[in-house]
Amino acid sequence: MSLPATTNVRRRTKTAMPRVALNSLLTLVLACALAACSLGGSVMPETNDHLNNQVLESATNGTALKLSDATDFDWDQAGFVTSGTPAKDIEETFGEPLTKESRYTASPALFVFLKDGKVTKAVRIVPDAFSGADARKKYGRDVVLTPPEGKKGFLSWRE
Repeated sequence: MSLPATTNVRRRTKTAMPRVALNSLLTLVLACALAACSLGGSVMPETNDHLNNQVLESATNGTALKLSDATDFDWDQAGFVTSGTPAKDIEETFGEPLTKESRYTASPALFVFLKDGKVTKAVRIVPDAFSGADARKKYGRDVVLTPPEGKKGFLSWRE
């Protein structure tokens, strides 16, 4: 058996290899960026000790708290969700899923603040003092967290 005298082998030139590697890397970076955007929106939950402490004090003492007095950032609407709320329901209400998980579970409540219809801040709230009946609604700057008649430990959202 004899081999053909000439074999036609295609070889990439040395300059093509870096270009292929660069294109692969750019494709990977773009895919990761797109995946990150679709997983949790641009605003992710954060802590705010001042707001959390104000809510805890109000619930513990059974006193009303005007939400705008407890915040030091700009917003025109606010609302909240409770632990276990599906990300799709959060997105339906506020325009963003606000969690990379299928459900929000990072704290008993998540306060969501909007400005001009866009989520600007999401704050984890530790006190478990809120009724699900008030959740997944938007309230204006005049919202007051008020204890139900004669009950400490719980707060209702009222405008």
